[in-house]
Amino acid sequence: MLAAWLSSQSQIVSGRALSGVSAKGRGRAETPLLDLVRTGIENDFEQVVFPQYPELHEVKRVFEHAGAFYASLSGSGSGVYGLFRTQSAAQRAAAALKRRGTAAVVTKTLTRRQYWRKIFDC
Repeated sequence: MLAAWLSSQSQIVSGRALSGVSAKGRGRAETPLLDLVRTGIENDFEQVVFPQYPELHEVKRVFEHAGAFYASLSGSGSGVYGLFRTQSAAQRAAAALKRRGTAAVVTKTLTRRQYWRKIFDC
């Protein structure tokens, strides 16, 4: 069942894929994060972690107010991340967090092909 779902075709939100990469002709495995954003999936650990560590919930709020189209607790709580459409929006969010004394870094997502090139082209 999972394999069938992963190989089915994804639709692009608002006619655009993340990072300008089209998912046309690719299965869900190529755009899992886009699918999560589209369906409103959230990390269940947020219900447990945020009441105990409200500063993490505040980081998520900063991301959302800064324009993140998705923000979430990572895993069981090692960090919080936000997804932004532009690098400048991500940089503004990171700057807002740094002004509050919270460490933040701006990164960018890689396609699977870019990832493997970075791993093996060292």
